Amino acid sequence: MSQFLYRVVFVGALLAAWPVMAALDEEDLPGYGEWRSGGFFVGLTEPESRVWFNDKRIVVDEDGYFLLGFDREMQGEQRLIISLPDGTEREYSPKVESRNYQVQRIDGLQQGFVTPPPNAMERIRREAEAVGNARLKSIESNHWRAPFIWPVQGRITGVYGSQRILNEVPGAPHWGIDIAAPQGSPVLAPAGGEVVLAEDDLYYSGGTLIISHGAGLSSSFLHLSRIDVAVGDRVKQGQVVAAVGSTGRSTGPHLDWRINIGEVRTDAALWVPRLEDLCEPKGEGTEAVVLLHGLGRTDRSMERLASTLAEEGYVTCNQSYPSRSESLQELAGYAANAVEKLRQQGYERVHLVTHSMGGILARYWLQWGQLPDDSAVVMLSPPNHGSEIIDTLGDQPWFQWVFGPAAMELSTQENALVNRIGPINERVGIITGVRSSDPWFNFLFDDAHDGKVTVSSAQLSEAEGFRVVESGHTFIMNDEKVRSLVVEFLRDGYFSSD
Repeated sequence: MSQFLYRVVFVGALLAAWPVMAALDEEDLPGYGEWRSGGFFVGLTEPESRVWFNDKRIVVDEDGYFLLGFDREMQGEQRLIISLPDGTEREYSPKVESRNYQVQRIDGLQQGFVTPPPNAMERIRREAEAVGNARLKSIESNHWRAPFIWPVQGRITGVYGSQRILNEVPGAPHWGIDIAAPQGSPVLAPAGGEVVLAEDDLYYSGGTLIISHGAGLSSSFLHLSRIDVAVGDRVKQGQVVAAVGSTGRSTGPHLDWRINIGEVRTDAALWVPRLEDLCEPKGEGTEAVVLLHGLGRTDRSMERLASTLAEEGYVTCNQSYPSRSESLQELAGYAANAVEKLRQQGYERVHLVTHSMGGILARYWLQWGQLPDDSAVVMLSPPNHGSEIIDTLGDQPWFQWVFGPAAMELSTQENALVNRIGPINERVGIITGVRSSDPWFNFLFDDAHDGKVTVSSAQLSEAEGFRVVESGHTFIMNDEKVRSLVVEFLRDGYFSSD
């Protein structure tokens, strides 16, 4: 039987084994985000396209990305028009889901916290105008596309969209997320950008800082006790930019973090993983390792490797993430926030050890972020240039339904996201296999492979170490030799010649 005919028979049999499913909506938009009130959507179209959302022109960047924001009250069907460079026009009718919001009552406040005195009204108007102008300032940057990190970690005491009734007087909705933290706690830039406002004493918000990340996206930080940057400064993700305080109209030390897309106030909590979903470090030591599993797996698949690392004196943080329900860009936020959590806890080095798609999450985040000095990344069987499995099955509705949106970015096609990620600056070691653990896919590969990924696909030009072992893709992390090599690279910075 010819290889082509074998492929047809194989795929046909595989499809027959799955229940019949409705075809995907052909008008599904490429991109990711939260189509609900207070949410956002990052869309992708051809560069030089023109986009209108509810008759408002939306900027498309040089790579074809654009950003939409949905305010607190937006719901129902919307109108999106994309005009491609060749003149083709596509119209979509996406729906924004409504949300229910909390109502919070606070009584016994001083009257000045509820109704400002008449002589303060001009100051309030002037400050509101300055803040509004800062949020509308446009800068050239793609940092808005980075996986965001929490600017501070702590107990959530206020959420987006909630309405506060102060001394029985209904107030405006709350536009941020309140994070309780000790006075003076460092506030980090959630993504890179430019400082567009830095004021020590605004009437309502006290010490106030605004960072623009590009595409009209900005982060605001309120009630600060200290500001460490000035207007015009360029900041990096994770940089300390301020300190938590209780200035302005505040009832205690906390950070009020807000995200705007132009004039649209969105929910900052939707830009980061939930704090309770971040891994907890285990063990004692000065060096930590964040482990990231692969597509369709869980943190349990990395437990044996984590145990080996613990025996060698490393603190381990085995990070789980919903690999089949979110986009690769969103999932990269788990890597970013797990590393930052350990960095803030004072570990001298924070390494990343990944399996399969976990390595792609690391690479995507590291386009904008970085590990602590002298840390390393070890990737096990990473599809750095995609997998032929996605090429063959990725356009099948059942496959998309089972494996989710992130998998669709792992094809070998040039325009797949995995092939558009640039080089990273960290010390990288790669280990991949040549023994197929999934023989039913063997016919898809022309080169040496581990059942899912070819040896050539696993390679990166910037990698300082590359080893090929007699192991399969699915359980490579449990191989004794592989576990030894991981420790070797983290310890020495290279693989031995053995």
